[in-house]
Amino acid sequence: MLRPLATIVAAILLSRPELAPEEASRWAAVVRSEARARGFDPLSLVALVHTESGWNPAAVSPSAEDYGLGQVRARFVGACKHDADPLNDPSAECRAVKESLLDPEQNLRVVAQLITDNRKLCLEKTKSAALPRWLASYQGLNFPKQKRWCVPGEKTWKVVKYRELLLREAQKPKPPAKR
Repeated sequence: MLRPLATIVAAILLSRPELAPEEASRWAAVVRSEARARGFDPLSLVALVHTESGWNPAAVSPSAEDYGLGQVRARFVGACKHDADPLNDPSAECRAVKESLLDPEQNLRVVAQLITDNRKLCLEKTKSAALPRWLASYQGLNFPKQKRWCVPGEKTWKVVKYRELLLREAQKPKPPAKR
């Protein structure tokens, strides 16, 4: 879904008002480009990042597993996938992946790829790539041993509700520009 860049910037700034508008614009451009190329609503990614990190690009989870804006679990990305112990004994290549996940634009691109991958997985496993399904998968709510896939949890609904707030905000009339 195509949304105006200004709508995405406003959504990011609603989440983190103290963010410099230039930074929000740069990140919004990446979000918009990735969402357009991959066929998902950019406000879904904005809501996901709001819930994961509050738009803090330096965020690292307490477990030191999840990095950046989208709190991407490094062990499932790039060279870290091949390390025996990417948490306690990461290779130099895995350390480079972790560092790259702290770059906001790169993190957003990885999140967009993960959204695409999770949509595909949920469609394959449940015949649905609906927002709550792929969000649940992104959040790690797949249980292969129990053959449970893409089952939304409490955090999933938090993202969905925040996205609904963003949609309502985007539909509000904008005040006329000051001269």
